[in-house]
Amino acid sequence: MLKILPAALGLSVALVGINVTGAHSQPKSCPPGLAAKNNGCLPPGLAKRYTVGKVLPDGVPYELITDLAYYGLDMPNGNWLYYLVDGDVLKIADDAFTVLEALDILFGAG
Repeated sequence: MLKILPAALGLSVALVGINVTGAHSQPKSCPPGLAAKNNGCLPPGLAKRYTVGKVLPDGVPYELITDLAYYGLDMPNGNWLYYLVDGDVLKIADDAFTVLEALDILFGAG
């Protein structure tokens, strides 16, 4: 009887280990409302409301950046300006309001 107990205990530990790893390896499902947005299943607060190369959509709040030195930006030298959108610094064309580039700015670095 003592020889059977360690074998049974080892087998039960092995089975529990398989079940735990199997549960963690299954892909998480995306809720239907987020799946319909086709944004990689990102919650609304994390999804960007702009796309580089496209016109900034109506209703997206933006702010013209006038203090270029604060962000470490050079003076614009074309038909575009810098705007703050969703916490990101964007280069946006003046004529069509097309997002030309999203800049990586490190705040508090200087």
